[in-house]
Amino acid sequence: MRAFMIMILISASALVVGRPAFAQETVDTADIEQVEAEIEKNAPKQSLENIEKKDDVKFENFSDLGKLAPFSEISVIQKRYLPKTGRFQAFGGINYLTNDPWYWGVGGTLKLGYFFTEALGIEATYSAFSTSEKQSIKDLRDNHAVSTSSLITTKSFLGLDFVWTPVYGKFSLGNQKIIPFDMYFSFGGGNSATSDSQSAGTLHIGTGQIFAVSKGMGFRWDFSWNRYNASVRDDTTGNSTTNANDNLLLTLGVSFFFPEAKYR
Repeated sequence: MRAFMIMILISASALVVGRPAFAQETVDTADIEQVEAEIEKNAPKQSLENIEKKDDVKFENFSDLGKLAPFSEISVIQKRYLPKTGRFQAFGGINYLTNDPWYWGVGGTLKLGYFFTEALGIEATYSAFSTSEKQSIKDLRDNHAVSTSSLITTKSFLGLDFVWTPVYGKFSLGNQKIIPFDMYFSFGGGNSATSDSQSAGTLHIGTGQIFAVSKGMGFRWDFSWNRYNASVRDDTTGNSTTNANDNLLLTLGVSFFFPEAKYR
């Protein structure tokens, strides 16, 4: 009897000791994976402020920012550096008549524009020229006895344009300075006064860039094409003919924007 009781106690002890091992072996693997997923989901994410820089990493250039581990997850959204919406632009500069084979033409240009949006605006232009004869026209008159009265040039231009600015960006100057710029296109018309006192309707097309110095000032270049028809009189026959004239103008100057942009 005593031996039988001892065997019962040993069997019960074995069941108690072996139960955890048996339970561990029968745990479903899917339950473990689910628990791990929940732990990972609820774990706090590390913010950029808590990321510690390594002591041996020095940031001297923009390209060094790529060494930051989370940099690939950052998106940069940037507006134009030089805002124009609801602002006026006043421009003053010098111009040069680049394609006239008979006359030198140098003068000044004034522009005043207003922008309805960042890309669309209107602009009024007035240009005046101081002209002088080139050697080619002097040779025709003095050495070949050719009448040069039919050779005319532009003395001034007054016009109004629509301005479209679809391109803007930045470029590096000597790897030292970043310069923002806008590139625009203009289309309109006006009136040209010629050297023989005519007034001719003129088609104007232009393009150029503005390089921003600040949010209220920038350097600007402009290249324009003016086309107009003017009547000329032949001194020999006395007949008048109408000729098309094309002027290519290069203008360099400074633009000022006002009032101050309060929305930036």
